[in-house]
Amino acid sequence: MKIRQGMRAWQQAGILIVCALAIAACSDAAPTDPAVIACDNTKLGVERTITVTADTGSIETLLNDREVVLTFDDGPDPRRTLPVLDQLDLQCTKATFFLLGGQADRYPDMVREIAKRGHSLGGHSWSHANLTTLTADAAHDEVSMGMDAVNAALAETGAKAIMFRFPFVATNAELSADVREMGLLEVGVTADGADWTKNRPEASVDMILQKLDLAGRKGVILLHDPFDKSDERVNLLLSRLKRDGYRIVALGSAETGQ
Repeated sequence: MKIRQGMRAWQQAGILIVCALAIAACSDAAPTDPAVIACDNTKLGVERTITVTADTGSIETLLNDREVVLTFDDGPDPRRTLPVLDQLDLQCTKATFFLLGGQADRYPDMVREIAKRGHSLGGHSWSHANLTTLTADAAHDEVSMGMDAVNAALAETGAKAIMFRFPFVATNAELSADVREMGLLEVGVTADGADWTKNRPEASVDMILQKLDLAGRKGVILLHDPFDKSDERVNLLLSRLKRDGYRIVALGSAETGQ
């Protein structure tokens, strides 16, 4: 009986040791606190920041050869946005997140976390409706409600979102004019990875780089933070951009110093 009890004790101890090692391994694999990441020349980093206003105009025209702006749409997501932020932190680089108003309203803490990490924010409508299919009043409400939700979440941070991207990048002259009259800067897209089609990360990144080549090796990149394998795509994209000599340009708001 004592032998069996002794064996059981050793088995339990072994299980505890294995669990402890597993926890330690997971802890070691977790992204480092952004505050202690060494942001040296081995990281992609940020080449420069463009301070934008509602009158800035096309971002693409302000970029030099092999300069790109990173952007993410459709967040925030309580599970998938944080891993994307962690990947950006590990390369000491910055992006602009175009948030849905409905998501910002549900997860205001996530909105503030994005801003806390030093990224800029914009609106992407309230519900991701195709605004070209709505009446002028309904489209205006989608934009204003979405921006209000993002800025309500940001209120205590002192930051303010003044950038906007149309859902599906679908607009017309009247909608774009209305956005300008609302004091917002419309931001378009040069290269996307079609990640909404469930492309593998490798296929998405290949597509982005091919589109950048066609656009003269510069432009605004679009991915989505709430999608499956979003963090893997970001990790691979940043690695490939660094390998190919691309430099990251951040967008900041003149109104808030964001």
